[in-house]
Amino acid sequence: MNVSCLCGKTKFQAELKNHDVHACHCSMCRQQSSGVLMSVDVEPYSLKFEDQEHLALFQSSEWGERGFCSRCGTLLFWRTQDGSYCNINVFAMQEQPKDLKLTTEIYIDNKPDFYQFKYSTEQLTEANVIALFSKDQEEN
Repeated sequence: MNVSCLCGKTKFQAELKNHDVHACHCSMCRQQSSGVLMSVDVEPYSLKFEDQEHLALFQSSEWGERGFCSRCGTLLFWRTQDGSYCNINVFAMQEQPKDLKLTTEIYIDNKPDFYQFKYSTEQLTEANVIALFSKDQEEN
C-alpha cells in the first residue's frame, strides 16, 4: 500500500493487516485532526520510507508515538514505541481498498455528543484501550 502526506514529501509503503477501519475519539486525535481520526492496522515494521527528511515523531503517551510530515503536518501513523503495533491514517493511502469497513470506535467515552456514526461498531472505552495496550506491553 502506498501512503503519502498532503504535500507528497513523506511517502512510504505499508502492508495492511486487514481492511477494518478504526475511528478514534480521543482528545489528542480530535485536536490533531479537528475531528475523528480513522485508521487501519498495518503489519508492524512494514513501513518502508522513500524519504524520511520530513518525517517527524511525537511521543504522545508513555507507550505511543505519532508520525507526521513536518512540512505539511499530515498525521501518517500511530504506533507503540516498541513497534509491536502500528496503524496508518486511512486517508493517507493513495488508493483505499474498495472493501474497507468501519468496524471499531475507540475512546468512545471521550466522543462529543454532537456527532454519531450511522452504522453499529464495536466500541471500546479509554479504559478498554489502555488495558489492551498495557497487556501488549507486559507481554513484550
